[in-house]
Amino acid sequence: MTQQYQVLARKYRPKNFHELIGQSHVSQALINAIDYNRLHHAYLFTGTRGVGKTTIARILSKCLNCDTGITSTPCGVCDNCVAIDQGRFIDLIEIDAASRTKVEDTRELLDNVPYAPSQGRYKVYLIDEVHMLSTHSFNALLKTLEEPPEHVKFLLATTDPQKLPITIISRCLQFVLRPLSQSLLSEHLANILTREQVGYTQPALWQLASAAKGSVRDALSLTDQAIAFGQGALDDVTVNAMLGLIDAADLVRLITDIYNHDKSAVAAHIEQMRAQMVDATSMFDGLAELLHQLALTQLLPEVALNVNEAQAQHINQLAQHMSPDVLQLYYEIVVQAREGVKLASTPMQALEMCILRLLAFRPLPVDEILKNVPDITSTPIPSIETVTAATAESNTVSLNTVEPLNNNEHPASASLLTPTSVVVESIPPLPDYDADYQTQNRNEVDSHNASYDSAELSQYDDYSHDEALELLNTNISSEPVVEPEPVVEPEPVVEPEPVVEPEPVVEPEPVVEPEPVVEPDANDSQLLSPLDDPRTLLRCAPQELTGEWTPEKWDYWLQCAREAGSLASDELALARQGMMTGRCNDKAVFVTAVDSKHLQATFQQLAATLQAQFTQADISLQIDGSIMQADDKTPERRQQKRLIQARAVAESKLLNTPVMQYLTERGEGKMGKVQLY
Repeated sequence: MTQQYQVLARKYRPKNFHELIGQSHVSQALINAIDYNRLHHAYLFTGTRGVGKTTIARILSKCLNCDTGITSTPCGVCDNCVAIDQGRFIDLIEIDAASRTKVEDTRELLDNVPYAPSQGRYKVYLIDEVHMLSTHSFNALLKTLEEPPEHVKFLLATTDPQKLPITIISRCLQFVLRPLSQSLLSEHLANILTREQVGYTQPALWQLASAAKGSVRDALSLTDQAIAFGQGALDDVTVNAMLGLIDAADLVRLITDIYNHDKSAVAAHIEQMRAQMVDATSMFDGLAELLHQLALTQLLPEVALNVNEAQAQHINQLAQHMSPDVLQLYYEIVVQAREGVKLASTPMQALEMCILRLLAFRPLPVDEILKNVPDITSTPIPSIETVTAATAESNTVSLNTVEPLNNNEHPASASLLTPTSVVVESIPPLPDYDADYQTQNRNEVDSHNASYDSAELSQYDDYSHDEALELLNTNISSEPVVEPEPVVEPEPVVEPEPVVEPEPVVEPEPVVEPEPVVEPDANDSQLLSPLDDPRTLLRCAPQELTGEWTPEKWDYWLQCAREAGSLASDELALARQGMMTGRCNDKAVFVTAVDSKHLQATFQQLAATLQAQFTQADISLQIDGSIMQADDKTPERRQQKRLIQARAVAESKLLNTPVMQYLTERGEGKMGKVQLY
């Protein structure tokens, strides 16, 4: 009979602390604790999958139960060591917490704790994925975990320590196992493949180590798969085809072609990815990792990249070629596109759209920005006559009326005239006034025009474009330029506003005041009469609380108890969501769908209140979720139906009032949400 093949992850599982890789901070601490007799009674090992949590626990069990004595270097050949390696050691109790979450399982385990070990020195309880235990199981474990017998050790392992209660963590000595680096995993795979006499290439090992994400077990499982896929040999082409990836050098070439805007080359890359049926999610990870490595190379070249020499050379060349701002933009695009994979119809579609965005968007170079800036010097500056004519036509306000400054007081007023024209052009059109005011304004404009000296106007026209631009740059930001604002203050002249204020004429508002017509408040008060008040529909009809319980009787009793204040808030909430069956003053069952940890205590208080009224009542509790499907069984559902009916009646009555009819006819009002309280 041929020997059954054993997978690499089990065949090369470490047998002692010295065979562990990448967890020296844990192995050294445990070795010293054993050598100096400082062993804790409970250990908690946390970390990602496949980094050695269960392996370390088994090695520690061998150290405690080896026939040679308590030692940090178990022999591995004695009966106890062999039994532990083969999984048949009686005093090593391995428990899968994911399949034994109930408190009954935990209590069964704890019942056997006081008994002495039957084969070794210590009884070791190894609880894997301990975070899967229920809250009751954790509570049952607390006391024993804090003070176990001397012959008992607890070893807990979990990949999700955040789900553990702090009371459990505080009773254990915690060790955090770290993911392994890519270089360490690659070296470990090389040693194993050499012992297995399997050929390999270094890039293939780097790809496997990268895909393992720091997990030794995942790396060995992928290696097993790659050996089978490659018919007993490993190379980078085989590994990439198996993982659905493209070569790392191809990723570098893809980013290079995108940066160079080589559309034909990028199209060839997309066709290659489609032909190889690459894993789009892994491609996103690879692109993000490459861009991260490029950024590190550009800004922090002394930081190690954890890649082989060939990859490092490609990355260095590309980092020198790309600009940092483009690199940061590319990274943001890739990360955002990876988040949008779940929104795309296929992951491959999201990947291709990401590549198209990388090709389409990039920061605009400074020289291109400058090309797009309009040439201010080429813009003609309008002359004084043009500005005054245009502004006089549109607003009946000319530049000359905006210039009450004395040139003798401000010698630079001539230089400020051009910026003033810009201000005047931005003034919104003024409203048309009556003819008398316009005539008066034109007379003022003419008088001001006559006061200007013709020599000064010719001086303004002689300014060159460059001098005008210079004046704009130097004076437009200074406060004197803003001083023409008081000039624009012929607003006092605009005091014919009171003329425009025939708003009192618009005061036919008093005509709209037929509110006295709307004063049939006497009719409105009829809505609140006790007979027609819709709020009376919210109350239950009186019931005689004898004989069999019915939903109507239970609803009426709850209404009376609520008005009397004989129920606490939690009792009231429970009573509203349940129904009483049976007889009022005899055996009765309270049925509810509520199931909480405080249910029993609340029910006992509710039953006590009922028994104070019905002295011979014997009330029990029943949990039935189907009661919530009935429309009119519980007081809560019945009250909801009454509320809907009362609102409908109230809305109908309000719509029939004269006020609402008047507003509705004029289209000035509509019915909102009716409040009954």
